[in-house]
Amino acid sequence: MLPDGTLPRAEAGARVLLVLGKGGVGRTTTAAMLATAAHHSGLRVLVVAIDGREGLRGLCTTDIDVRAVSAGSALEDYLLDQGFGAFARRLASSGVIEVVGAAAPGIHDLVILGKVKQFAQSGRYDLVILDAPATGHAMSMLSSVDGLLDIVEGGPIRDQARDVERLLRDRDRCGAVVVTLAETTPVNESLELCASLAQLNVSIAGGVIAAVEPTIDFADDAYAAASGVLAGLHERACDMTADIARFRLGCSAAVRVVDRLPTTELETSDIERLAGRWLTGWVHDA
Repeated sequence: MLPDGTLPRAEAGARVLLVLGKGGVGRTTTAAMLATAAHHSGLRVLVVAIDGREGLRGLCTTDIDVRAVSAGSALEDYLLDQGFGAFARRLASSGVIEVVGAAAPGIHDLVILGKVKQFAQSGRYDLVILDAPATGHAMSMLSSVDGLLDIVEGGPIRDQARDVERLLRDRDRCGAVVVTLAETTPVNESLELCASLAQLNVSIAGGVIAAVEPTIDFADDAYAAASGVLAGLHERACDMTADIARFRLGCSAAVRVVDRLPTTELETSDIERLAGRWLTGWVHDA
C-alpha cells in the first residue's frame, strides 16, 4: 500500500498515508489495520486523528503512537514554532485559539497538514498515517494549500503552504488510501474522490473495500432466481460484485478487499486479526 511498494525508513523522512473516504465506510478501522500491519512489519508508526476522534486509541495497541490533533492545538504549536510563545499561551489559556482556528478554515487545514509534515520530518517515525475527515472536509483540507498559495504572497504562512504542497505531491513519500464499501453510493463517491485527487496531483497508494460480506456461490442461477430468500441473496451478491468491479476499474491503484468480521463492535484483537490477514494474504485483491 506504500507509494512504491517498499518499506519506508525514517532517515529519508517518513512516508505519509492519507486514509480518505466518505463517512461510515471504515476509514478509522482501515487506518488502525494499516498501522498495526506496518508495526508488525517492524516500522515505527504514528497515526494522527483529527478533531478529537479518539476511537483510534482503542483500536491500536500501546506500541503504536496515536496523536490527536485539533485546529487549536495545531495552531498553538505553529505559533510556538514561529517564536510567538507568550502570545500562543495567552490565546490557549483564554480559549480564543480554538475560535481563530475555526474562523479561518484555510489556516485551520494548513496548520493540521503542517503538523503531519512535522511528524513526518521528525525522524521518529517510518510511517505516518492520517485518519482524515470525511470526503468533503478532506478535499477542502487538501485544496486549502493551493488556495493559500494563491492569496498569500510571502511570509511564514506561504513557506508552510509550500512545504506541505511539496509533501502532498511527492509520490515517493505521500499517497492516499481510498476506502469504500461495496455499495453503489459509496463507490460512486469514492470514484469522484479519485478524480478529485488526480486534479490535486495527489497520488493514490491504493484502494480498500471494507467490510465485505461473504457471498454464496450459487451453482444454479435458475434455482436461485426461483427461491425467494436465495433470489434476494443472489441479487445482492451480484450487485456487490459489480460495485467492486467498478471501483477496481476506476481506481488508479491496486484495490484490496477486507471481509467483514462477525462482530458488532471492533476491538484491538479484531484489528490485530485484520492486520494478520493483510500481511498473510488473507485480505485479497479485488
